[in-house]
Amino acid sequence: MHRFLCSLLVFLLPIASGAETPVQQEVGENDLFPLEAVRPGLTGYGLSVFEGTTAERFEVELLGVWRNTQPSTSFILARLRGRGLEASGVIAGMSGSPVYIDGRLLGAVSFSWLFADEAVAGITPIEQMRQLSGGPNPVASSRSGGVQREPRDLVSGSVTWQEVLAPLTGVLGPGLDAGVSGIQWSAVGFDRVTLDNLSIALGSVSPAGQAMAGEVLELEAGSSVSGVLVDGDLRLAATGTVTERRGAEILAFGHPFLGIGPLRVPMATSQIVTVLSNQMNSFKIANLGEVVGSFELDRAAGMRGRVGAEASMTPVEVRITGLVERQFSMQVAELPLLTPTLVAIATLGSLEAASQSAGSQGLDLSARFDLAEWGEVEIRQTFDGELASSEAAFYLFAFADFFLNNRFATVVVDSIDIEIHQHAEPRTARLIGAHVSQTLVRPGDRIELVVDLQAYRGDAFRATLALDVPTGLPEGRYSLLVGDGVSVDMARLEVEKTAPQTFPQALRFLRSFHSSRELVALGVFRGEGLSVGGEVLPQLPASVRSLWSAAPSTSATPLQLAVAQESIIELERPLEGIVRVDLEVLREGPLKEEPPSGESPAGGAKIPQPSPTTAGTEGGDE
Repeated sequence: MHRFLCSLLVFLLPIASGAETPVQQEVGENDLFPLEAVRPGLTGYGLSVFEGTTAERFEVELLGVWRNTQPSTSFILARLRGRGLEASGVIAGMSGSPVYIDGRLLGAVSFSWLFADEAVAGITPIEQMRQLSGGPNPVASSRSGGVQREPRDLVSGSVTWQEVLAPLTGVLGPGLDAGVSGIQWSAVGFDRVTLDNLSIALGSVSPAGQAMAGEVLELEAGSSVSGVLVDGDLRLAATGTVTERRGAEILAFGHPFLGIGPLRVPMATSQIVTVLSNQMNSFKIANLGEVVGSFELDRAAGMRGRVGAEASMTPVEVRITGLVERQFSMQVAELPLLTPTLVAIATLGSLEAASQSAGSQGLDLSARFDLAEWGEVEIRQTFDGELASSEAAFYLFAFADFFLNNRFATVVVDSIDIEIHQHAEPRTARLIGAHVSQTLVRPGDRIELVVDLQAYRGDAFRATLALDVPTGLPEGRYSLLVGDGVSVDMARLEVEKTAPQTFPQALRFLRSFHSSRELVALGVFRGEGLSVGGEVLPQLPASVRSLWSAAPSTSATPLQLAVAQESIIELERPLEGIVRVDLEVLREGPLKEEPPSGESPAGGAKIPQPSPTTAGTEGGDE
């Protein structure tokens, strides 16, 4: 029923403004207006900020009780008037605005309906919100995401904006398929592309500004308050209203923020510049203020925070070079489900703020993840074309998502350093063929591999690798899979067919990834073995393989091929494509005459073929 309610309602977030009515604080148990006493026609008032920082009064007429919309949960429906609400309707940002009847606290404005002709709001009873109050501070939730990404999935980087934003869509806002917007969000420093993508997930994101530095604002009933997910040079926050303050404790929103129970999210003040009326859903335009505390508990009835408490965040540094030189320092909330999304958003927002995130371009990405006790992981990749910025953000999302939501171990990300070098246009060369100086070889021979490439909007050119044939090779066919680092990594996965079973194995696996600027030659030969417990055991004796096959364990995967060598050179530009070059290894006797062009050496297991979309195979068929 809660999901059904979310799909029909617009949750509203608070922001405080000015008011002549005295702010209600330290409300005792005898000063609460009980749900049982609610009758249609009763009148009272509420407090919210409509301009500036002082809470102002608006009028309230109760319409009745919407009972048991979910077990033990009821809402009060009311018509709001004054402060232009007759024209604007209920304003996004009023969530949490306290409502008083006969001077006693009734509850908090928490939702309304889109396109409503009048300002009818739902009010969360204060008895339900008070259940959040008191008790020990809970331990922050470590709930992970719904999708546990496998390390091998990171090779292709096949992520979409829908997947990146899914945590925001599924947790923070109502179902967008019902045509309902989510809670009001405020963003500082983000430009059109990022705001448009965020709006798809959140329903409504309004550009915000920064409050004047050094201005200290007190949080009290009716004040504007924000939960901050990205802080620093760029900011992203959910803005609502304080319902009640008792000592250092704050109750706010009157509805869930993230819906994950215990958490640690910075709590900040904010100022309201003005209210913008909108036919779909009016909202407040805010200047976000300083962090003054931390939200600690997130339940269906609202949020509990504490002034003076601290919420740690993950530092993210983004340096943009190439076309411009800019650096952005930010912090993102430590929430395993959302942090990867926030890293992607911060990266795309930095590119927008520095120069451009849209349009055809080339990007060289390098990033360093400090994983505390697990050490550092450095990644490098290049992206070209119209979607280069989004693809770079997706790549970072995928790695952060794996680290924080993997199935092997709890991982803390201490910091993330990102550097992106921009190029004015794409640079990816296409691999069109490869050949070797000789195809009949002995173990230990040195051969020359020549790769033919077609530059982007340019001439063809060549790259050369000198390769030593491994000394331990058996006689028979030996194949070189030659291509860009990403394509060869995919081919290696097909050859070794292994999946990490521990986090150290996963880290070793991730650190072996190549960039598409690397030209890689992978040597593969027939060598029956096993993939067991995340490790590759090539060329096992038949007796050992049969023992594993007879065992009840399902962790052993038979392998028909083995990797003998890997040779790499880095090019000045990225490339794409993969080809296969076949050799024949002889261990004794004179080298035979090489087979005619287009004819493969005999024998051997099936070697992975290049994709139909890549360059063709040099050296013949199977």
